[in-house]
Amino acid sequence: MQQTLPDDTTAKPRVDVDGIYPFSILRSDRGVWQNRKRAWQELGFDSQAGREGVKTWDTSSPFGKQQLMKISNGLSTFDPVLAEVSYEWYVPPNGRILDPFAGGSVRGLVAGHGGYDYLGVDLSQRQVEANEVQVTDWRDRNLIEDGTVEYITGDAAEVVPTLPDESFDYTFTCPPYHDLEVYSDLPEDLSAMEWDDFVDTYTHVISETARTLKTDRFATWVVGDLRDRKGNIRGLVPLTIAAHEAAGMRLYNDQILQNVLGTVPLRVGNQWRASRKMGRHHQYVLTFVKGDAKKATRNIIDLEAE
Repeated sequence: MQQTLPDDTTAKPRVDVDGIYPFSILRSDRGVWQNRKRAWQELGFDSQAGREGVKTWDTSSPFGKQQLMKISNGLSTFDPVLAEVSYEWYVPPNGRILDPFAGGSVRGLVAGHGGYDYLGVDLSQRQVEANEVQVTDWRDRNLIEDGTVEYITGDAAEVVPTLPDESFDYTFTCPPYHDLEVYSDLPEDLSAMEWDDFVDTYTHVISETARTLKTDRFATWVVGDLRDRKGNIRGLVPLTIAAHEAAGMRLYNDQILQNVLGTVPLRVGNQWRASRKMGRHHQYVLTFVKGDAKKATRNIIDLEAE
């Protein structure tokens, strides 16, 4: 497969992706990460396509839940470098990846470019169609050659249970942070549910993704906490951990993804003075193991050597 991203260092072990190492703090605000991110972006992502009409909210506001101004179109976008290093660290070559909350195109395109087989599930037909347009464009430009990128339109709580047992080598996803971004008013949309319904459905999806994962494999969920209407933290991170443990998996690595500050300094002053709410600019990268971590690691290394 032709090399289309720059390789700024000489021959190096798999542990290192252009100077980005598997430390507990991932500094996406550092130059080496930002340079890599720009290289990916130059290949052509449209992370906002298919997301028209999404409502974004600031639950840290001292005045209650407030709709955010349209900064960067007001929507979160997934970091392609995080996808790249996660695949490099945890997936066997040509492995199969399941993404039950596919959202935008980034995770699928990075997977296909890396030679992996990716299956994304998303509730929005418009989102899936927008992603498929980009997949076709990348194939036409020979940016996806060895890998495959496919999508299923539907509710993850209904689609994932139809997938075969132990048919994937890795789960990688970034689920809705409850109602921090509201994607639709459909009753099956996690972002439109009441919290208790969200907890039940979210736990069910995690249980089913664990079933579809092969034994001695890893799964990574990128999550962040949010606040309820009274300003208290919901606890999406401990919920994600508890749901995986109930499904027979164990938390193996926990990382902090430190994001670029962006508009946080502009907002933190008022919210801190009014309510002592801190400015949040990080997410959690939680990696779980099904089975034995050493065997899961050997599965990656042995296939690399073939």
